[in-house]
Amino acid sequence: MKALLLSIFLIAPLAAKPNIVFIITDDLGYSDVSCYGQKNFSTPNIDKLAASGIRFTRHYSGATVCAPSRCSLMTGKDGGHAAIRGNGPFELPEGEANLAKTLKSAGYNTAMIGKSCVTGNTQTPETVLARGFDYFYGTTDHRDGHFRYPKFVYRNTEKIEFPGNKLHTGTDYDANLYTGEALGYIEKQTPEKPFFLLLSYPIPHASVIAPEKERAAARPNVKDEIVHKGSNHYTNTPEVKANHIGMLTLLDDAVGAVVEQLKKQNLIENTLIIFTSDNGSHYEGGYKPELLGSNAPLRGGKRDLYEGGIRIPFITSWPDAIKPGQTSDHPSAFWDFLPTVCKLTESPVPKNIQGISFAPTLLGKGEQKKHGHLYWEFQEKAGRRAIQQGDWKLVQYNLSKPNKLTTELFNLAEDIGENKDLSKAHPEKLAELLKLIETARVPSELFP
Repeated sequence: MKALLLSIFLIAPLAAKPNIVFIITDDLGYSDVSCYGQKNFSTPNIDKLAASGIRFTRHYSGATVCAPSRCSLMTGKDGGHAAIRGNGPFELPEGEANLAKTLKSAGYNTAMIGKSCVTGNTQTPETVLARGFDYFYGTTDHRDGHFRYPKFVYRNTEKIEFPGNKLHTGTDYDANLYTGEALGYIEKQTPEKPFFLLLSYPIPHASVIAPEKERAAARPNVKDEIVHKGSNHYTNTPEVKANHIGMLTLLDDAVGAVVEQLKKQNLIENTLIIFTSDNGSHYEGGYKPELLGSNAPLRGGKRDLYEGGIRIPFITSWPDAIKPGQTSDHPSAFWDFLPTVCKLTESPVPKNIQGISFAPTLLGKGEQKKHGHLYWEFQEKAGRRAIQQGDWKLVQYNLSKPNKLTTELFNLAEDIGENKDLSKAHPEKLAELLKLIETARVPSELFP
């Protein structure tokens, strides 16, 4: 009987297009949540979400910094083909297909709340609306996301000011603003029309500041506290570890609140919830991943193309369609989400994208196609690039400085921490990947 029910569950057509809530955090490390190995603090609501669906162990961001990673998510293109390949004043191209436009065409209400994923370093809320979102609440210049107490946000194109906020102190904490707005948005949704909510949190990116409530709760679990004296535009942080834990506690509570609101609206069963990060944990505002094992057991962090910079937590939950309690090691990346959504909503897949739908993995049916390779590049730090083919990975640093160029080869199945360079031991594989990486990108005037 159980086998029959499971068979029906797997082959039955979906009753309706799913609501989609995509929660993306900023600089959250692979092991910054306890279901991925965090031992210094717990994230019970995120863990519960993972237990209700699939926890991906080999999912990758679009890039190792914010703007190009989010461009990859929105457009289905990898770092060798995306229009935005670095941080800066770069808006998502107007004429290009993207996630929001696709879902709007499929009949969805579309909203982005939090840090904008389409506007780079620009004060252009109108761009968010022009790229397919019906509703926007948040900041558009990603540098404003560095401040926990912003002086203003936009609601659509209207500027909402917070007179009590002084960037690093104030009355209105950014993540709390976004959670409250998200709950209000969900409350207005009905089963008659599906919705897409891109909930984009700027934490735990620096500045490393949590509200006193969460910071106080974290103190008993902190040993060997770190004091940071402000540098650049990041503020002084006398309790780096407690603030980091406090931000993650607040984030975990927010995930729990979103789930509860969906339940209250009787929307949870047919809602696909994604929880993830835009790249690995950072080295900013006094924080380092090794302080709390944020990227363990991976090497490196933000701005690296080692696993610590690009391998991220990726959790999917959808009670109507995803069997709970699963773990998947299917190699996937941000550029796969757009074609996955196209499959789930029966929308046409945009041409010339590198993404491959992972809907078969989500639904537990059909053949799951795999990538021939995954590619990343980073424009700063004298140029970096990496390519992964199966378990093999090639990493190159200092591309613009030939006399300092480093080329390393790793086998991730045997060495997830990328500690042993195999380039000399496997010259044939090295030669193969060096040839392949030369074909993995198309030219870009902005990012040569």
